[in-house]
Amino acid sequence: MLELVVFDVDGLMLDTESVWKEAFDKAGNKYGISDLGDSLFPLLIGKRLEDEQELLDRLLPSDIQDQLLNDWRHMGLSSLEKEVPVKPGLNEILDFLDAHHIKKAIATTTRRELTEERLKRVGVYDRFDYVLCGDEVINRKPDPEIYLSVLKKMDTDARNALVLEDSVVGVEAAYRAGIDCIQVPDIIAPTDVQKKQTVYTAKDLMEARDYIKENRV
Repeated sequence: MLELVVFDVDGLMLDTESVWKEAFDKAGNKYGISDLGDSLFPLLIGKRLEDEQELLDRLLPSDIQDQLLNDWRHMGLSSLEKEVPVKPGLNEILDFLDAHHIKKAIATTTRRELTEERLKRVGVYDRFDYVLCGDEVINRKPDPEIYLSVLKKMDTDARNALVLEDSVVGVEAAYRAGIDCIQVPDIIAPTDVQKKQTVYTAKDLMEARDYIKENRV
């Protein structure tokens, strides 16, 4: 019986990845490098900091790397300060879970300050029973720590939980925690690996809701 659904945030609930992708294109164009949003940004998603830096050193000229990345962060944060776009179906799936008295938690690699601010701005923060953020765990996804910690806090068996994730590293973290996962892909399409690690691939949160309705409730 389904007791708990655990949500990722960026790329799943909030359409922040598209904002950062667009900012990379703008920053790259400023320094004469085109299509960074398509070529570099997808490679950085979910990477550990040391792996991220290795990619940047390999793919960005050293003489402009710091300036370009600073401009990228400034452009991305400025856009998100104006508006935090919400993924289609978010409120509908939350309403469905509320109607069936299924607990809801968040497990995100984003730090607490940003997570709270953005979710409060779009009016969904208080709809969750528990929120665990990236600066409150030791190991980042794909390590299963964050999902195992949520299960322990919510006193829920993995067999009675379900994870909603968009990213490759998030899917792997849920898989390693032994929790069924629905992937709702964002920028990066799922590979055969993710398809084997998940119970379903949904095109959006509405389709994820329908799958839960038909298969888990």
